[in-house]
Amino acid sequence: MEPAVQELLRDFFHEANVQVAASDIDLALQRLVDDIHSDSAVCKRDLRRLLERDPAGFFQSAGRILKGGVETTGVGPLLESLWSSPLLLNGLIDPGTLSLHTATALAKRWVAFDPMLDIKLLQMGFPLGEDDVVWAADLVRPKRALDIVSELPPNRHVLLAVAKLLRHGDSHIRSKAALLYSRASKNPDWVRKMLAEPDARVRANAVEGLWENRSPFAIALFKEAALDPDHRVAANALVGLHGCSEERGEVLDLVQNMARNADPLARSAAAFVMGQIMDGNCTPILEKLLHDGDQGVRGQALRSLIRLRRQERHEAAPAVAAEEPSPVETSTVAVLPNAGAEPHAELRAS
Repeated sequence: MEPAVQELLRDFFHEANVQVAASDIDLALQRLVDDIHSDSAVCKRDLRRLLERDPAGFFQSAGRILKGGVETTGVGPLLESLWSSPLLLNGLIDPGTLSLHTATALAKRWVAFDPMLDIKLLQMGFPLGEDDVVWAADLVRPKRALDIVSELPPNRHVLLAVAKLLRHGDSHIRSKAALLYSRASKNPDWVRKMLAEPDARVRANAVEGLWENRSPFAIALFKEAALDPDHRVAANALVGLHGCSEERGEVLDLVQNMARNADPLARSAAAFVMGQIMDGNCTPILEKLLHDGDQGVRGQALRSLIRLRRQERHEAAPAVAAEEPSPVETSTVAVLPNAGAEPHAELRAS
């Protein structure tokens, strides 16, 4: 096993929540790990048998041992046993084992050693077959699997698995699946078909999945989606359109119009777009939105303005970028009640 993989697994268990109480398997596993001949075929066989007899107990016991910083000969075979089992993948999508932030960070390192990690996580989160019409009642693990996979580099080999999820009964899962499918397929024609989807979150995420696409077909799609009646879809289309340099002037005009919309959701969406495109010309508009009558608009404008200010400081003096927030950031927060709230976080529609 590569040292980098061993380091990954040690970090996994350093962060993992394991039960405090010892189980019946502890003594047997500890004895195998401490055995000076633990690298033998017989010891590896015994590790495998322990794991097969009580997978959950093995995982918890291994976690307690590894958290103790053991450096005996048997640690290597123990890590190999864990690496070859589905226990670690299960731990990634189990909210009781790791926080989502930690699980995602580990998965980003993990995929370098297992390019099929995304498929495995999807299969573990959604174990039902194609013809099954009854979906799991508990959607915590499936949603978490999708959340993690959506942060990994897009890969076409997930398309078949994700396509099935576009018919799922849960809107969050459908919208996340749309984002994954769009990113992996890079197909503007497919996204155009999704614009007929009645769920605005699905449409918005399908459009977002094309943000990195600069083709003429993608530009045409963004222009079409910018006319969508839903603020999230239109906002994501403007972000994608701004990525094409020849369209940036048009985008700024559209964003300014959106910022003057009577609907606070549209104004908040405009502020969101400005925080994504990071154009200094948007600063005066955002400063005006800081005084908007709607709390959600003020909060989104503040977050976007902070992003812009940080970028400006970083470009002007990279060495100062990590220092204290600028006066604009701190003073503005002080005068905006509840500015830290994110009432319109659904703009990302994920």
